[in-house]
Amino acid sequence: MKYLVRLLREPLLHFFVFGGLIFLLYTAVSGPAPEPVDWVVITPERIEQLAAGYQAVWQRPPIGDELRALIDDFVREEIYYREALALGLDRNDTVIRRRLRQKMEFLTDTGADLFEPAAGELEAYLAANEQTFRRKQSLAFEQIFLGENPTAERIEASLGALQTDPEADPSQWGERTLLPAQLDLSPPDAIDGVFGKGFFDRLASMPRGVWAGPVESGYGVHLVRITDSLPARLPTLAEVHDVVLRDWKAARALELRERYYARLQERYEVKMPDTGTPIVQSP
Repeated sequence: MKYLVRLLREPLLHFFVFGGLIFLLYTAVSGPAPEPVDWVVITPERIEQLAAGYQAVWQRPPIGDELRALIDDFVREEIYYREALALGLDRNDTVIRRRLRQKMEFLTDTGADLFEPAAGELEAYLAANEQTFRRKQSLAFEQIFLGENPTAERIEASLGALQTDPEADPSQWGERTLLPAQLDLSPPDAIDGVFGKGFFDRLASMPRGVWAGPVESGYGVHLVRITDSLPARLPTLAEVHDVVLRDWKAARALELRERYYARLQERYEVKMPDTGTPIVQSP
């Protein structure tokens, strides 16, 4: 008991008790402490950016209250953005994760635009990717559409007449159709896109300059005269310089991306479940 009496008489205890009472009284009178202010700074550069974005869409600068509305909308977006981050709403969101990945890859890809190929580098790239740039065989031809199921006699008569008189008007032997009567030099994909898959291959071995057939398409039967052809070939660098440069830079961008990711990956360890343990177990 005497220790308790001695403790109650201790001046230091009186100091803490009275200090706590004063703090509680001050808090009750003054209310809670104001929360710290988080500034949203609108710089002149940001205002110019907002105005430029508006002009890109509407083909004129913002006027009147339009610029103020842009700034207000940016402030609202910034506040929501910060609060969403504070709440962790960016976590485990597939859309946000993919968008951030795209931005990271974009940052590395843009570095490739700064590169310029050294002497001979584009020539080497063209040679190494010959199949990509090789131009396919092209054909130019005239055609007469004989219908879906012409008789053998009609085919023979039409073909014989055209071969006998190559200058005869082809239209008198064919049927009306929306298919083009002739095509200029065109690659296989373009020809097949008009007449159906496989039509180019049926023409590839035909003689040049004479009417021949019959040739079947996706629409029916045709007589065809090849008027010009170009063999498959690898173009010179001068012919495809811009395309080769574009693809070369794309390849460099991919290379930079992979190298950058490899460096990032060194900072992480990936833990996986045991091989025999399924990641998701069936109920």
